[in-house]
Amino acid sequence: MPLADLPAQPPAIEAPAFDLAQLAQDGGPDLRVVKPRCPVGRAGEIVVCAQNPEKERLRPLPDMYETEEGLPRAEVGLGENSSLGVELESATLGGGQVSNRAMVRYKLKF
Repeated sequence: MPLADLPAQPPAIEAPAFDLAQLAQDGGPDLRVVKPRCPVGRAGEIVVCAQNPEKERLRPLPDMYETEEGLPRAEVGLGENSSLGVELESATLGGGQVSNRAMVRYKLKF
């Protein structure tokens, strides 16, 4: 296509300046993702706030809570003489490296 046949460029449209900080100063909506945890004080007032140390603290379990020894075996019977199970094991390789692996085992009794 020759250059003379190309359409003229549309005029550039200048977008108005947009600044989130200016929006907040103008009394617009609060667009912060994390809300402030401390209240805003009045003029000349000092506001002191801190995190609640009890908020995420884990409490000890009551004495009546009992646990079984370990998890049950992850194994399913496929018939009278066969089963399929999943196990985790660890083995030491040469040079002191440790191989942690998940094994799927098929057992067939004969």
